[in-house]
Amino acid sequence: MEQLVSSLVAGPTLLLAFLIFANLNKVKSRVNRWFGSFILCVFLIQFNDLLEKTEFLRTRMPINDFLGITDLIVAPVFYFSVAHFVKPDRKWRVRDNFHFAFAFIILVLLLISLLIEVKQPLTDTDKKNAVVFITVFNVIFCFQVISYSIMAYREITAYQKNLFLYTSNMGAINLEWLKQVVVCVLIITGLWLTDISFKLAKNNVFFDNFASLIYLGAIFFIAYFSLKQKEVFQLSKQEKKEIDSIIIENASLEGTRKKLMSDDELKEMKFKLIQVMDNKKPFLDVELSLFKLASQLDISSHLLSYIINNGCNENFYQFINRYRIEEAKKMIQDPNMEHLSLMGIAFEVGFNSKTVFNTTFKKITNQTPSEFKKAIRPPE
Repeated sequence: MEQLVSSLVAGPTLLLAFLIFANLNKVKSRVNRWFGSFILCVFLIQFNDLLEKTEFLRTRMPINDFLGITDLIVAPVFYFSVAHFVKPDRKWRVRDNFHFAFAFIILVLLLISLLIEVKQPLTDTDKKNAVVFITVFNVIFCFQVISYSIMAYREITAYQKNLFLYTSNMGAINLEWLKQVVVCVLIITGLWLTDISFKLAKNNVFFDNFASLIYLGAIFFIAYFSLKQKEVFQLSKQEKKEIDSIIIENASLEGTRKKLMSDDELKEMKFKLIQVMDNKKPFLDVELSLFKLASQLDISSHLLSYIINNGCNENFYQFINRYRIEEAKKMIQDPNMEHLSLMGIAFEVGFNSKTVFNTTFKKITNQTPSEFKKAIRPPE
């Protein structure tokens, strides 16, 4: 039974790694290589576990030790896959090599051990010391995974916070699913720590099978979202430079922010912006970004962000979605729009998510769309 459950985990994991490397969505290949490598590492860990559970290898062989190196690289590989999701054009730096230094050292030692005869522990004391060493190694491995997972979670959180500055629809690119993957990794690590502390898998077959099924569920979760993930919003060099300036400016304290124009100029540019919003209704574009709107005003995105932040006291995401909600309210009240459902209206005004539409509507009006509709046109 144990071998069957482990096989059910290893098989889909290998298939998922293959599908990610195949790049079915034609997204950035570097992102896929990193994330595919992470899934492949998970497969090798499961495969090594499967070999140890079966009688295929009656004694521990060098292949087990070499596959064990995967334990040392899976956490940094996962972190770098997240880092490349957040910044697809991220360049490799010299210091990044240090994340894999320990694994490289162990690999060299294993290669040397093939040339030098290493005695197996024979005495009970030797065996106990080996068990202690393995336990300490496993605990360090778990804390390594936890540390890298926390780093990855922070990367995603910072990325999501910055999205508010330049995009109006984040549903497909906010990487919320990747946050959940981090949580899954932490849960699995918690199971590993529990097993290491109380030897549950060794003494309780049910726990071992339960843990394997959790792994399987996590793999299917990762498979579903990773294969449907769209290309992360790509910026040109100029756009990236402007966004970096906006991010730095927003992170600055209120009194230290640079003034880009006089108060009179700000009022004039705000008036021009409102005219464009009222007359051309660019917010109806689902894919509207700070850069698209800036091009319509014939100004830089940095300057537009400044106008919205200082003239309207909002970020770009709030500004655009406020206009969308106002347009939605007009359509709900319009008798000629009765043929449209609330979701239909949401799509018409530029939303592509029911949850985001309902949440934003509630935040701005203190009513859900349904409540607002009933208040305007109560049922007969």
